[in-house]
Amino acid sequence: MTKPSELARCLVNICDISDLGGKESNILTQDEKISEKWIAIGSGLTPIDCYIELFLMQMLLNEKSKCTITTASGQQISCVLKLLRIENSDLFFTKSPGEMLALAKNYKDNGVKMFPKYPLYAHRYFNRAAKCLLCCAPLEDLDPAQEGVDTISEMQTLLEVLYLNISACLLKQNRYEEVLHILEYVDRQEKPSEKAVYRKALAQFHVKQFPEAIKTLEKIDYISSKDCVVLHQQIKSSWQQEDNKYNCMVKKMFG
Repeated sequence: MTKPSELARCLVNICDISDLGGKESNILTQDEKISEKWIAIGSGLTPIDCYIELFLMQMLLNEKSKCTITTASGQQISCVLKLLRIENSDLFFTKSPGEMLALAKNYKDNGVKMFPKYPLYAHRYFNRAAKCLLCCAPLEDLDPAQEGVDTISEMQTLLEVLYLNISACLLKQNRYEEVLHILEYVDRQEKPSEKAVYRKALAQFHVKQFPEAIKTLEKIDYISSKDCVVLHQQIKSSWQQEDNKYNCMVKKMFG
């Protein structure tokens, strides 16, 4: 009952590939000379390839399956996969902090590559990278003598970068409450980054937490940032409009 794990490398026979209809894939090609490929789970850089990896993680060794992907437009892309071999089917908890850091950096890099065209899939990679680091949490309790001071410091820095990346993905999906949860650490920092402050204030603006958004922006020298200045003006304007609406409502109710 052997299945590929999230860290596995799989030798796969691929045949009967349908027309991709212009969709990108580094795994599914029309080159009939290539029938076997090694596929590393967690390396896909197109939506099609990410789905192929999900199919493989549900398959047993030597299983042969016809797999079909239905796109948002209703197009169906299919192929036949046979899982021939599995290597490195380790689990996350078996890895050392240094190994988890290397994995997290790889997932983060994949997310950065996918973000411009496929932000939803980039989001998954950033989440997976954060999962690698959080498996070792609390990071401040790791032993510097055993893991290395530089490794622990790099893990802490990378985790904050990942929170920023995840917040960017959530903003694209209009998931503002979740942005506030991801960036709650900003309130505890004496010198938060400009990106973190801007994204948290933007989320607060969208959920109409106007005083809180102004307070967040004032944690930095927001005047030196064009984006922050524009956002500050938008917050002030919307806050005034909301106050005017409230005052008009009260006036109508009580004369």
